[in-house]
Amino acid sequence: MKDQSSEQLRLHDKMIYRRRSKRGWAIVIMPDNVRIDNFHGFPHLHLTEKGNHEPIKYDSFDTVINIVIDHIERNRKLNKEKLILELKK
Repeated sequence: MKDQSSEQLRLHDKMIYRRRSKRGWAIVIMPDNVRIDNFHGFPHLHLTEKGNHEPIKYDSFDTVINIVIDHIERNRKLNKEKLILELKK
């Protein structure tokens, strides 16, 4: 049995899925299909299902989820380019 926790959060018209396990963490923003995780040894962002890994600065799950939530609350939508800049600061 896997040792993991997962949660869902509805924010405006977005669903944010959060999952943590011993192996790492992941955040998925739907319906935009954006995934942020650290499962490949470094924190990164996936903008498409089979897309490139866009490295980000923060490896802390709490820091990243707070940035994502603040971004959506502030903009009332997901702006991928702005989110990338915020995660790379």
